[in-house]
Amino acid sequence: MSAGKYDITIDQGSDFELTLVIKDGGTARHLSGWNARGKLKSTYDAAQSYDFTFTGSGGGSLGDDGTIVMKMANTVTDDITAGFYVYDVEIYEGTSVERIIQGKAEVTREVTD
Repeated sequence: MSAGKYDITIDQGSDFELTLVIKDGGTARHLSGWNARGKLKSTYDAAQSYDFTFTGSGGGSLGDDGTIVMKMANTVTDDITAGFYVYDVEIYEGTSVERIIQGKAEVTREVTD
């Protein structure tokens, strides 16, 4: 399965949150035992990256409802220079890895700090 493409906007200095629901053939994917990871970079080859954090619905582990909550705290977004970036998210279990979503990200500049 190919990764979905979805462009996001992150407001500098604000908490970012995006809820993803992973489905196979229209049915929520069972994600118990799986983990998620994802990064934001200025270019694909950039050394510096910013990590997203992930939980399941209700803030716990990934579960059987296919829900993944992708977050980045304001303490992280505050340090990101406004501009255009790329990101992706993978789920993994043992040696199995699947990229589930990817895209461009715009970090919009904060005026109030």
